[in-house]
Amino acid sequence: MPAPEVLMLLSSDCSHCPAVLNTLCDLLKAGNISQLNVINLSQQPEAAQPLQVRSVPWVKIGEIELSGQHNKAELLHAIELAQSGSGLMQHYDELLNNGQLQEAIHQLHKQPHNLSLLSRMMQTEDIKISVQIGIGAIMEEFARSEALNLLIPELTQLTQHPLARVRNDACFYLCLTANPDVRPSIALLLNDEDKAVQETARDCLDELDQTHR
Repeated sequence: MPAPEVLMLLSSDCSHCPAVLNTLCDLLKAGNISQLNVINLSQQPEAAQPLQVRSVPWVKIGEIELSGQHNKAELLHAIELAQSGSGLMQHYDELLNNGQLQEAIHQLHKQPHNLSLLSRMMQTEDIKISVQIGIGAIMEEFARSEALNLLIPELTQLTQHPLARVRNDACFYLCLTANPDVRPSIALLLNDEDKAVQETARDCLDELDQTHR
């Protein structure tokens, strides 16, 4: 895969921006990145709004967004993620595992179609508890949203997953859509072999009934 393009936003009064910019210039010279575009918000403040940039330095490497100061090793890691087929999913995994839930939510609000990556992440057999909790918090953030409703086919399929944890979470996330069409899929889980899944299904059906009463 070719080296990714990079966009950097900085400002003239940012103390961390020069170091990040110098490192990116070195990576450009070395061929680790193919193109480097830099915008100084002190001169073009309007550039921040469409990208929803809240602080600088801000760097976008392919589809990977980074905020704050990052060293060469961290930037190289982001470059590797940008060149990987599963890099964006790993990026969100790292954000959640490092306690950067709000940053993950911020990025997903900008690119809500990436919410589908969470349905793949939740199937990981050895998922970290911090990531599992983070996925749940994100799904609650997107409750009743169009983006979450678009996940109904995937989540419905996951209600039949071999892992009870995945079935349980899929059931709860279907409930968060508040879409009455998910009721039959949830009702099937009333006979699940796992007691926790059965209980979640009952609670979800009660909540859906109250919502559409």
